[in-house]
Amino acid sequence: MTIFWIIIYNIIFVPLAFLALQILALFNDKIKEGIKGRKITWYDLKRFRQKYPNKPVFLIHSVSLGEFEQAKPVIRGLNAVRPDVLIVASFTSPSGFSHAERMSEVDLMIYLPFDSFLGTRRFIQKLKPQKIIFVTYELWPNLILNAKRHHVPTYLMSARIRQKSTKFSPFVRGFFRELYRSLDYIFAVSEKDCMSVEKLIGSVQIKLMTLGDTRYDQVVERARSRITNHIPRLFNEDFVFIIGSIWPQDAKHLLPVVVEIFKKFDLFRCILAPHEPNEYALESFEDYFKGEGISYLRFSRVQKRPVGERIVLIDKVGILAELYHQANLAFIGGGFRGSIHNVMEPAVAGLPVLFGPDYHNSREAELLIETGGGFSCDTGKCLLKHIKTFIKDQKAYEEASYSARKVIWDNMGASARTVKEILEND
Repeated sequence: MTIFWIIIYNIIFVPLAFLALQILALFNDKIKEGIKGRKITWYDLKRFRQKYPNKPVFLIHSVSLGEFEQAKPVIRGLNAVRPDVLIVASFTSPSGFSHAERMSEVDLMIYLPFDSFLGTRRFIQKLKPQKIIFVTYELWPNLILNAKRHHVPTYLMSARIRQKSTKFSPFVRGFFRELYRSLDYIFAVSEKDCMSVEKLIGSVQIKLMTLGDTRYDQVVERARSRITNHIPRLFNEDFVFIIGSIWPQDAKHLLPVVVEIFKKFDLFRCILAPHEPNEYALESFEDYFKGEGISYLRFSRVQKRPVGERIVLIDKVGILAELYHQANLAFIGGGFRGSIHNVMEPAVAGLPVLFGPDYHNSREAELLIETGGGFSCDTGKCLLKHIKTFIKDQKAYEEASYSARKVIWDNMGASARTVKEILEND
């Protein structure tokens, strides 16, 4: 980075961000947890390096749980090819650190220290990483700057920059251009993202490649491993519509359609998972269905046999990926709220996927639409049409199901390519 942006970042942004975190921690338990976790990081690092003083280390940084999921197949690949290397996984978000699966391939999980110049210098000096690998979005200027000073190569894997990203805004474009130029290797998920990176950074000596999206490999691995979990079968051989990660804005359009389908098709059943399954959200759905005379049951009250109720409300996190394999058709929330959620997990289960009009944050949703496995609707009438079609037209359903799976199959292999490129530059 240029001296100008280093000064601006460290003189203005870093002190203000640090002060804001301290103030917000007084009111926000997650932020308070993150500050406490960063203090513990220094003790964990000291014990870690005392135990393994000379072993090589790769640091893989994820902002939160979603990015860590993308990193998992790469972590497994690195461990398989280079078992002598220790893997340290770092996080920014307390929710990511707390809920991330403890993998046997990861030797240490920590919070990334606050991005001050002296703090990141101390961090690199204590950890002594051979490589630093960032996942998708989050880059920390002082960490990258100190990595360069200590001759540690830096990578950005599964890089994504949308063509309308705020990184291209006039006021911040110069900062992000210099930040991305400070990296040594950038691995984009698609040609579009590669072109966006080129547009941002211009012509510089950085190895920029399109290697694909590692999430496709991870979603297949998750499907393979989680399908064996002992989650009870919720319904018998009915037509099951699963609603994943729904928000009130989605419910406004979708729930009247669901009620109408219930009235027309006796074998229609529904699994509904709020994006935030808190008591308020669950009671809101219960009140709605009670008013419509439709029977429901919370997942936590399900026994080991199929339920008699027509709707199961999911009040537990972490099981949605497996529940897709019990369904026939999916609706993914967020598309009526501005940003669609994960469409890959229903696609790998072979479900046609419905969603709202705001889906352009998701390249996977765009691919599903292009291939005929996904369908965007901006009205309840459109949703009703597609649901009725897939219930009544078996051929249309099978074609959409195949197309959804094919998007996943056609995009596998990015993890192996990423591992190869990381290790080829040893």
